[in-house]
Amino acid sequence: MGELHVIFATTLDMFVADSAGGLGWIIMGDDRANYMVESLAPDRTDTLMLGRKTYQSFAAGWPVLARDPNASEVERYIGQRFDAMRKVVYSTTMKTAGWPGTEIVSSIEPDEVRRLKAESENCIRLDGSISIVQQMTKLGLIDEYRLMVHPVALGSGRPLFDGPVDLKLTGSEELGSGVVVLTYRRAAE
Repeated sequence: MGELHVIFATTLDMFVADSAGGLGWIIMGDDRANYMVESLAPDRTDTLMLGRKTYQSFAAGWPVLARDPNASEVERYIGQRFDAMRKVVYSTTMKTAGWPGTEIVSSIEPDEVRRLKAESENCIRLDGSISIVQQMTKLGLIDEYRLMVHPVALGSGRPLFDGPVDLKLTGSEELGSGVVVLTYRRAAE
């Protein structure tokens, strides 16, 4: 049975986007890219879970990069891995999905998420989609949070958590860029 993991870039003050929804504060670089590649290895992740907006962004870019000879090796690999994965998109407005391997789910139902976990041999990766992370956090459905904490504070913006969450630190890793990856699990485990 798989677990549901969240990987999110955050600021020191735990915002995941600035007040306008921007992500210009995210530090890109080889060490972050390598970390993302490692987390997408076939023996680690087999399902990608997204909200509609993140799905539309990913579907417009990653399949193209997967086959683009001018894309970096890392971009091609990430695109190929996303192409190969089962994709679950939460949306109340989408009726069809053009990216092969995608299923559309209209609402977050705990039993349905547990079924998806049971069908996963490795783990389900929930990418982007702040509101979905917040809803699933409240329902106790997320098993692990990997927070890529960037050395910047915004003072305001869109918070990752919209209420109290009791977590237990299970790992940390400093990347060369100054980003620190903190891994948490629910404290009740």
